[in-house]
Amino acid sequence: MDLRQVVELAALISAHSPNLIEAQVTPKGEALARYRDCSQVRTRNWLAALNDLPRELTEAPAALRQHVWLRAETTLVDVMAGGLVARVWGAVLAAADRSHRTLAAERIAHGALAGQLQAQQMVLQMLVDGPHLTLERVVRLDRLRRKIERWCDLLVGHLVRRFALAEFAFDLERALDFGEEQLAESWGPRRHRLWDMYFLCARSAFPDVRLPSGVQGHWREQLFQSILTCFPPELFLDDGMLKSVRLQRLLNAGSRREGPPMPGRFAGARLGRYPGKPGGE
Repeated sequence: MDLRQVVELAALISAHSPNLIEAQVTPKGEALARYRDCSQVRTRNWLAALNDLPRELTEAPAALRQHVWLRAETTLVDVMAGGLVARVWGAVLAAADRSHRTLAAERIAHGALAGQLQAQQMVLQMLVDGPHLTLERVVRLDRLRRKIERWCDLLVGHLVRRFALAEFAFDLERALDFGEEQLAESWGPRRHRLWDMYFLCARSAFPDVRLPSGVQGHWREQLFQSILTCFPPELFLDDGMLKSVRLQRLLNAGSRREGPPMPGRFAGARLGRYPGKPGGE
C-alpha cells in the first residue's frame, strides 16, 4: 500500500461516512476496540523507529547515511499519512457518537489521535534538527506534509462544518470552506461529481509515494480492516458495495425533507470556542 492508496481509502471513508453517522445502529464495540489496539501498536512502532533513527545515522558510515535516510523517510511519511487517517476516521467516529448521543467511539478517536500527534511531533522535530538531513530532503518532506494536511482538511470538511469537530482539522478555516461546499452539494446530483473529482485529483497528487512494508505495513492494513469492520452489514448492497448516501437516507427517513444536511444545533457555539473562527472573538 502506498500513500495514494491511503488517501483514496480515507476519501472513501469520508464520502460514505454519512451512512455510518446516520445509521440506526452504532459501530460494534469489538470493531472499535480493534481500531484502538491497532492505533496503539502503530504508535509504538513509530516511536521505536524514530527513537532509533539518530543512533543509526550516527553509527552508520558517512557513505551509508543516505541509505539510512531513504529507509527512514518511508516511516516519516507513514506517520504523516497516519495523521490523515486518524483525523478523518476520528471525525467520523465523533460525528457518529454525537448523532447517536454516545461517547465511546469519540473517546477512542481522541486517544488514537493523541498517540499519532506524539509521533507527529517527533517527525517535525526530526525535520528541524535531524542529524545529517540535507536541506533538499527537508524541503521535499515538508512540502509533502503540507499537501497531506490540506487533503486532510478537505476530507474532514463536511464533518467539521456539520458537527463542529474543529479538533480534527489542521486548519479550521480551510476545513470549514471545504465543508461548506460539500454540504451544499451533499444531496443533489453534483455530489458524485464532486467526490469523483477528489479521487481523480488524489491519484495525481500522490504518485507512487512508498510507505514501509513489513511489520508497519501489516499493522497499517489491520488498521484499515478494523475501520471497515465498523460499518454495519446493512450498509452494504448484495454485491458488497456500500449503499449510496442518498439511498441510505431515503431508506432511513423517507419522510424527511430533501436537501443538504444542516450543521448541528450547537455547532456554531462549539466552533465559537476557537479564537478567530466563526463565532469566536
